[in-house]
Amino acid sequence: MKTKTDVSATVLRAIKVLKHLKEMPGPQSVSYISKDLEMSPTIVHRLLTTLKMEGFVFQDAQSKLYSLGSVFLEYANKIVTELPFAPIVEPWLIQLRNSTGETAGFYTPNGHTRLCLMEYESQQEIRRSVGVGTQLPIYAGATGRALISFQPERNQTQILQSLSEEERDVLQAKLQATRQQGYAVSIEEISSNVSAISAPVFDHQKRVVGAISISGPAFRFNDEKMEEVIPKLLHATDEISKSFV
Repeated sequence: MKTKTDVSATVLRAIKVLKHLKEMPGPQSVSYISKDLEMSPTIVHRLLTTLKMEGFVFQDAQSKLYSLGSVFLEYANKIVTELPFAPIVEPWLIQLRNSTGETAGFYTPNGHTRLCLMEYESQQEIRRSVGVGTQLPIYAGATGRALISFQPERNQTQILQSLSEEERDVLQAKLQATRQQGYAVSIEEISSNVSAISAPVFDHQKRVVGAISISGPAFRFNDEKMEEVIPKLLHATDEISKSFV
């Protein structure tokens, strides 16, 4: 058990501020962060000032609003190259790319976005490519739904609240279908002429750590082809999840 002398209250508060900036859409004000985290504006301002000095947060010169700093991109690049589970995921991505002929990628949730950590492009002349390091809205596309559907209800609620009522209704129906099937399908949702299927990867505590996506041009990666690929995708994500012990 941790005692009070083992834990830094200041560091914990700073982490809460960083988590808030990660989870909330768009730049945030001192007053909004203070209210949401139930901290005094003075403390929040002091924490943000310190974090800004070290590059952990960025403050817009005109709006004075805060967002996560570019230093996290450096950390992300390091994580990508030194992922502890990269040796587990990489062979499966290559196998899926080779067996399906389409691009296979691994994504992780990042607040209201999803981040492409690994990608093996199709070797065909016409192919789908996202790019390692690319961030996309987590509520859009098959991979986003594969990540959201199995997250805690609180996380899902925060994401849904950022959408319009009509968008929420559509997404909730698709999330329910994803939970029932264990995978998600999208056809030309984010990019025209692109289809994708995606399934989640879980750690040993059944938490979603990422999702594998297989995507390609819709004229080739059609309904019939995706039906053939789904068992391969689910086998890969199941085997990867079993490796997290």
